[in-house]
Amino acid sequence: MKKCLLSGLFLLFVLLPFRATNKVDLSGELETALKLRNQYSRQKETRIDSLKHLLYPNMNDDERFLLYNAIYEEYYTYRFDSAIYYVDREEEVAMKLSNPTYRNLSIIHRSILLATSGYFSESIQNLEQIDSRTLDNALRIEYYTAYEWAYSMWAEYSNDNIYAPRYYEKEMLYQDSLISVLPVGSPLHHYWKGENFYRHRRYAEAKNCYKKALEGLPVNVRLFAMATYGLALVYSRTNNWKEYENYLIKAAISDQVCPLKENLALQELALYIFKNRDGEVSRANRYLNYSLEDAMYYNNRLRMLEIARKFPSIVLSYQKQNLIESQRLQWSLICISLLSIGLVVSLVYIYRQMNQLHKRKKILANMNCELQHLNKALVDTNHTREEYVSLFMDLCAAYIDKLKKYQDLVKRKVKAKQTDDLLRLVNATKLSEMDTREFFMNFDTAFLNLYPNFIKEFNSLLREGEEIIPKRGEILTTELRIFALIRMGIKDSSKIATLLFYSPQTIYNHRSVVKNKAKIRDNFEKQVEEICTINLLCNLTSSASTS
Repeated sequence: MKKCLLSGLFLLFVLLPFRATNKVDLSGELETALKLRNQYSRQKETRIDSLKHLLYPNMNDDERFLLYNAIYEEYYTYRFDSAIYYVDREEEVAMKLSNPTYRNLSIIHRSILLATSGYFSESIQNLEQIDSRTLDNALRIEYYTAYEWAYSMWAEYSNDNIYAPRYYEKEMLYQDSLISVLPVGSPLHHYWKGENFYRHRRYAEAKNCYKKALEGLPVNVRLFAMATYGLALVYSRTNNWKEYENYLIKAAISDQVCPLKENLALQELALYIFKNRDGEVSRANRYLNYSLEDAMYYNNRLRMLEIARKFPSIVLSYQKQNLIESQRLQWSLICISLLSIGLVVSLVYIYRQMNQLHKRKKILANMNCELQHLNKALVDTNHTREEYVSLFMDLCAAYIDKLKKYQDLVKRKVKAKQTDDLLRLVNATKLSEMDTREFFMNFDTAFLNLYPNFIKEFNSLLREGEEIIPKRGEILTTELRIFALIRMGIKDSSKIATLLFYSPQTIYNHRSVVKNKAKIRDNFEKQVEEICTINLLCNLTSSASTS
């Protein structure tokens, strides 16, 4: 009897936690995951550091490549800048070994990162270097995944009726190719079949595939977040909003636990709460701030743009909620003035309410300030574009006018049968030199109007005593002019030589000489491309974290 009682108590204590777990509020789990997000990030960084410590100077190049690849896999959904750094290292080893498999894998990795960060055309161009016929099955999976991802992100970014359908069509072609090479019955195969069914609006079949993909998957793998997000989208299409919210929360939890900084579920959940949960604007705002913090940490331009579109409506609603609470507070003060009993309790209550209101106003002030900075930066960017167009039009107009004058001169000389004069005029070099000087003067003046601090910031990259200062009567030197073109995105020596009327070798020599003067020679031209830029988002992270 005693044994039966003990066995019964044991089963009761074992089963109760499982019954409780089935009833755990998913929102509570998400809040716990958000509280622990910094801890999850530290664990991931510890894991990455342990991989980096395995690198040593004299290690085998094949082992070094595989280690770089492992570090990239940790970074590519976590931090763009670090991921691209290790892709560069992969490419160096691949080139050193002349290994086409390693080379192709580094190209695929770079393309995925470019697409994730909003460089869609560059991503596709990068992939076009690969001859897919030379790929083994494992690398072909990566290849088709990269293409599918690039066109998917491009379509999502376009979000129109002209280009987006074209990109979605391309995405589906590569998605079909990807499914054809995946191992049948694998979690990835089930997931991509689910994606394919979803695109074709076969929602019941998509749901079954997503659920098969989830079987046995732990919450701390990216595929779990992808499949649960896919299920959420299926439930939204079938108007099952309860399950839509549940699976968005599950995907958001997985994003935090992995942790993934390239994510979408939390901002979609914030928008859903904002539209469907009265009185929970603050929670929606907090989730959106977390999403913005992740996007900025990863340096994801696409996600930052999406959040910037959603921010104003939530901020406006947040202000409206504060206004309502402020009105309630006024009524409370009127009531308090009429009541003598419970005065002390009422005063404590008012003090707390006022303190909360002050904090909210401070948050709003910070958010509005950052939005103003963002709008100003966008206005400045548009103004710069207008100046580029104006410069182009002015130069075109000037040279069209000059061409017309030459045409008129030729006509007059031909009619007057002054062919010898015409030949001397054509062979004269003075006119060409005058045109060249005029072109350089126009270019130099226009460029410094756009980037007035260019010379100063450029010289700050050079060693002390090696600064390049234009002579009297000179606006830019040849070296400054070359790097002005590099700042504008023209990096090829042949193109620069054509624009500046030099040979490619001369341009190369000038670049080499200036590089030797640089404080940091290896990264010099990359630094030149980044000078005279505007920080669009200022210190938005700090204001987001305080909310």
